[in-house]
Amino acid sequence: MPHWVSVWGQAHTPIEGIGPSYRDRTMLLTVRTALAGERLRLRLANWEGRGPLTVAAATACALTGRETALTFGGSRGVTLAPGADTYSDALPLRVEPGELICIRLAFVGPVSSGNGIRADVLCSKKGDYTAGGPFDTGGCLPTGIATPAVAAVELLAPDETGALVCFGDSITQMGLWTDPLGSALMRQAPGKLAVLNKGIGGNRLLSGPASPAFRMYGRAGVERFRRDALSDPGTKAVALFIGTNDIGSSPDPAASDFAGADRLAAALEDLAAQTRAAGMAVYAATLVPRMGSEGYGPAQEAERVRLNERLRAGEGTVFDKIFDFDAALRDPDRPAYMRMSYDSGDHLHPSLLGGRRLAECALEALKK
Repeated sequence: MPHWVSVWGQAHTPIEGIGPSYRDRTMLLTVRTALAGERLRLRLANWEGRGPLTVAAATACALTGRETALTFGGSRGVTLAPGADTYSDALPLRVEPGELICIRLAFVGPVSSGNGIRADVLCSKKGDYTAGGPFDTGGCLPTGIATPAVAAVELLAPDETGALVCFGDSITQMGLWTDPLGSALMRQAPGKLAVLNKGIGGNRLLSGPASPAFRMYGRAGVERFRRDALSDPGTKAVALFIGTNDIGSSPDPAASDFAGADRLAAALEDLAAQTRAAGMAVYAATLVPRMGSEGYGPAQEAERVRLNERLRAGEGTVFDKIFDFDAALRDPDRPAYMRMSYDSGDHLHPSLLGGRRLAECALEALKK
């Protein structure tokens, strides 16, 4: 029997500081579906909004089709209170794996909940551009930064299909490994598995932002996990790749809130238990080397190594599979450092080549 599956989704965080402003403007989001489907629905959210979110109109289409209005309980628009979410009514829309789906949302008033995952998204000049035809950006270039309001694009897809949720921080948010992994899975098994990016830049597993100025770093991973990782229909597995920001922001091992390997491992093991209880497989990724990055030293490196050892030891028991990202990227002569060709230059984030290597590592683990 067909079932609902998210083919695109994102975690939500405050987006006031990462722009652009979508106040009284229209968003155009284009996503590539990895799955075939016969009906579409949109999940909108105002989870991190400070005030109401109003969508005046919404449309969807396959790239070669006509814009068709999305409705919400039969109404053209919808208003969401802070913390709320809603689904659109299901729209007949037949698509095949690899096809592009275009979503337009016209907003009235401010928009403050969304994310900055890498996406094909445009912001119009002021006005409602949901009716099709030219999309006037008023000179606003593609942002590639903030995608507002959308929590998921879902398809009524064949029973054997599903989604892999990738839960993490900026290395995930930037699409460095999730995008090439999704492309590889599309080539090898078209129409079987969608890859969802649930990363938030700066996110920590155990703690929220250090100050209100960094609200865009999102709620603590342990707090947002059920919402962002376990609530998408059709999810078959969750991959956990988070913790480097906890270690990197804890320079003093003597401090009571030091985010050491033991605390992080216990939290990841609890998330794994939650995932399995929800009927999903769970994978964990080892943390990549980051010596040389700002503020990172030997004490933190020792915790990273200990955490990775504990994760590896849990393969087959606590975790169904381990993505050994540490082994994939480390310099064999200096294992605390990333190999130069895999390093973006900040010694924390992988380069595009490093991201592709992570995708290869994940794909190898999934085949076992």
